[in-house]
Amino acid sequence: MFTELTFAILKYGFLILLWVFVWLTVRSLYKDIETLSPRKSRAHRRKTRQAQKAAASPTPVPTPATHEMPVSHASPTLLVIIDGPLAGTSVQLNAGAITLGRAASNSVVLDDEFVSSHHARVYPDAASGQWAIEDLGSTNGTVVNQQRISAPTVLAPRVPVRIGATTFELR
Repeated sequence: MFTELTFAILKYGFLILLWVFVWLTVRSLYKDIETLSPRKSRAHRRKTRQAQKAAASPTPVPTPATHEMPVSHASPTLLVIIDGPLAGTSVQLNAGAITLGRAASNSVVLDDEFVSSHHARVYPDAASGQWAIEDLGSTNGTVVNQQRISAPTVLAPRVPVRIGATTFELR
């Protein structure tokens, strides 16, 4: 009834069909993961970041060569997020403190797994008359001008502050 040739054709046909099924399944899973992931490629994020920085400030922001904080007598009026998921967002600086963290009760909510629920606080420092930042015991810390802080630190305008994937400065 069936010859060896028929069995061989059925066997190899079934094997090919099985591999096509596996390939379609893997491709489907890859596309699902790709569409669910909010992160773009590293090159895409870099180009977007450079374009936003170029649009935000036509002149390059000078970064001091030393680790000392630059001194500026101009009083900042805005907290501007320059990098991260909320890039381009600004918060008006008034007489009160601004809290940053993952919890909804913060002034600036940062949806980032590397940010604590109550991560940091930016507040007007009565002693110096300037704005200061304080890390609120966060797990991953707060980085001001490429240095992790452990005590309240005075913030000069245009000094970058990094919390998780978010970078902001006072302007």
